[in-house]
Amino acid sequence: MRHYLFLILFLLTGCHSDPQPEPIQYSVPTEVEPYIQSFRKEAKKRNSQVSTDNLIVTFGSAVSEDICGECLLDNGKTPRITLNSDAFCWQQASQQARECLVFHELGHCLLKRAHKTDKYPNGAYVSLMNPNDVAIYAACLYPIGGDECNKRPRRDYYIDELFDANTPTPVWGK
Repeated sequence: MRHYLFLILFLLTGCHSDPQPEPIQYSVPTEVEPYIQSFRKEAKKRNSQVSTDNLIVTFGSAVSEDICGECLLDNGKTPRITLNSDAFCWQQASQQARECLVFHELGHCLLKRAHKTDKYPNGAYVSLMNPNDVAIYAACLYPIGGDECNKRPRRDYYIDELFDANTPTPVWGK
């Protein structure tokens, strides 16, 4: 009888091979929430079944000072985004630049997109998922150069490509 008790006790306590996933958590700073809402809206427009219900966003220090954001995605854990709140990355950034940054990090955390460094012949990045210019569809801080500086008309393309990497090349990219 003791052997059966030992066997039952062993089976109940000794065979946990899969760690329990964290419970669903949602914590986003008030000033970031409009960009999360915009991401939801854009996903819905594109019939994307991505959920933002399990997400933590904080302001803090990224891996290095020249990085504006990072996604920490551990298997079974809540996706976590850390945004650098310094002047360049957030405080003095335009609304479009902030949206680009948040969408880029959501691309990593929720869409499982990696960085993509490809460029079109005109030098424009193919994807918002490029690691060098997350303000890719924002207007320049110092509007010199007319149309070359104002990239806001490219927003729809970059968001289409964010949700579908097979989005065709836009006219301005040829």
